[in-house]
Amino acid sequence: MNYNRLRWLFCICLALVLCAPAVSASTNAYHMEALGEFAATIAMDEIDFDYGDSDVVVLTDAGRVVVDGQTTEKVISGITKVSGLQNGDSTLFQINRADWKDLWFYFYNRDTGKGLYLVPKEGYFRLTDAAVESLPPENAFSTIEVVSGDIYQMLEDTNAGNKTQEVLGADAFSLLSLANAWAYGAPYDLMNAASLHNHFCPGVSSGYILAKYVEENMPLTDETSYVVVSCPTWCKEDIYNVLWDMTPGKGGVDTSAVFTNEDQTYLTEKYGIRPAGIFVLWNSQENSGKGIALGFRFDDSEWTGPSWGSKIYQTVDMVQNLNNPGDYVEVMEEFTVDADLLAELENPLNNPYEVVGMMD
Repeated sequence: MNYNRLRWLFCICLALVLCAPAVSASTNAYHMEALGEFAATIAMDEIDFDYGDSDVVVLTDAGRVVVDGQTTEKVISGITKVSGLQNGDSTLFQINRADWKDLWFYFYNRDTGKGLYLVPKEGYFRLTDAAVESLPPENAFSTIEVVSGDIYQMLEDTNAGNKTQEVLGADAFSLLSLANAWAYGAPYDLMNAASLHNHFCPGVSSGYILAKYVEENMPLTDETSYVVVSCPTWCKEDIYNVLWDMTPGKGGVDTSAVFTNEDQTYLTEKYGIRPAGIFVLWNSQENSGKGIALGFRFDDSEWTGPSWGSKIYQTVDMVQNLNNPGDYVEVMEEFTVDADLLAELENPLNNPYEVVGMMD
């Protein structure tokens, strides 16, 4: 009799132990989804938009950051459930951040130029399910701020622009550059690449323009692939990760360890344009390919506005001019590539421009 009783007690305890993780995970997921719903509810009221409004975008690092050991992807479900904003409609983008960073939301209405910045309270994640269920949405956040977010409006009223910078703090450039690029026509694939890069800038835009130039002038076939010898390096490299699936782990983008600033200056003076890299269309079956060295020309006109506006303004200008790559890109040299030359170009101990005779 005692043995049977002990056996039943053991079974009950075991069941409780096995069920505990599932209950905990469910609770955390509920908190996250509810937080997304709260954020969307406040945003729809504060910056005045309806369900699925195509003139509104939400940027968030939900799904990237981790809070108290819990991943945050369910926040996205909550946002979409209430607001209708979603990645498939280009109205929701998850911005890359290190997983220990703070969670935040930025809703932006391009029709009015108003943005809403929200940061949740730390204590929110320790509430019980019952407390979350009865919580007024605004009580979930430590920061709820409506700001002027359109770059042209901010430059026209620099006091409002300065206030926006103050409210958004360290996230200001990231959020304003991404939201304005989206508002003024950045295509979906470019937005995805910039989201990985975690901000928009002329460097990212230049990578997109270079990639599209190469795709148009050296189109791929079933037998070919791209090889990029990227030097000098700048933000453009993150474009190739997304558009061409080139990553440090899988390869495809090579750099030089010996290319110097003096080399860059020499090439810029010789060709009248800043070098941006060597692009090879490689046929692995024939062991041959075509290479082009491309230069990129940034707008170097003097900026007279506030310091926070320069890169955002230039980014928006480039986004609106994506269909005119000739304004930026120029072929410096063209050459035929064989297996030996490709190996020399990819060797990080070589200056690739010297390999193809451009340093003479």
